[in-house]
Amino acid sequence: MSDTNSGSFAVAYDRIQAVIERFGLIEACHYLLYCCGRKGTLEATRWSRNSALKYAGIPTRSAQKSEMKLISGGFVHKVKTGKHPEFAIAPSTTGEHLWLPKTFVTGTKEGEPSPLMLIKQTGYKDVLRLMLDIYWRKDIFNEGGFGRIYTPFERSVKLADHGAFSVYGFNELDRMTAEDDFASTYHDCLSTVASLIRMGLVFEVPYLFDSQDGMPMFPLDNPYTQEELTSLTAIAIDVLPDEYDYNASIHNYCLMVPSHMQAPVVRTVLFTRYRQQTKVMKAGYSTTMDRIEKGECLYQRLIKDKSKTTQGQIKDNSIYVLSSVNADISWAYD
Repeated sequence: MSDTNSGSFAVAYDRIQAVIERFGLIEACHYLLYCCGRKGTLEATRWSRNSALKYAGIPTRSAQKSEMKLISGGFVHKVKTGKHPEFAIAPSTTGEHLWLPKTFVTGTKEGEPSPLMLIKQTGYKDVLRLMLDIYWRKDIFNEGGFGRIYTPFERSVKLADHGAFSVYGFNELDRMTAEDDFASTYHDCLSTVASLIRMGLVFEVPYLFDSQDGMPMFPLDNPYTQEELTSLTAIAIDVLPDEYDYNASIHNYCLMVPSHMQAPVVRTVLFTRYRQQTKVMKAGYSTTMDRIEKGECLYQRLIKDKSKTTQGQIKDNSIYVLSSVNADISWAYD
């Protein structure tokens, strides 16, 4: 089991879904252990009962039962008996593989419980199924992460115009939302994702989108460090006159967007803490960093001209400037 904490391993997506539906959580965890003990998509694996106890907390007797179920169901085959048995994993019927980080099974070198161990302890198969769905369906290039479950933000009326930009306030709504066609496949989708968030296996990243169904412009937190990108989130308050500073205290975000974007949207996407070491993930990292850089370049001229900003540059027209006297902001939303 050398180098167990590095790299990724392949799981036949159709097979793991069938194991979850036909048997349940214990058997699905055991099946993932078989997959983690092989190279690439090869069938041979030596991981068996010992790894089930070590990495998933499945007792020996339970591991024996789950092993028999997986064999009887045709998901694995025992090709060598004895003290050190060997197994073969049945190939995918579709040829589609989900790649998971090995640390999903083994945990990190710091010795913390593995995600698989934590999920197994919930006793709820939908927690594992949703975790696998998030890995399978996340799209960093087009959505910034996993976008089917998100927390929406409410947009204020336009607060100001500044050059080629418009300024809006965004407030996080106290509710998470899931797309109906996705949530309907789960008994309680929102409760399940909440479990994953509490365990620290996924987290929310706020993102600015150009429109409701549009493309992501840039994240407001760096998804790889979880630190707020103040170079993007603080620029609006920095360049506007002092009377606009109050907006920073009553909105989660005050953001500048190109004025031709009439209906910008802020909502979260889900990001996995344990990430695959694949070409797709490397491309996703590059895309994210490129979005951040482009956002910073977009505001670069504003940063340079910050000292030149005057009240005369703000075209407020009929825009109301909030002050401490007008603390009730309920009127300010569409």
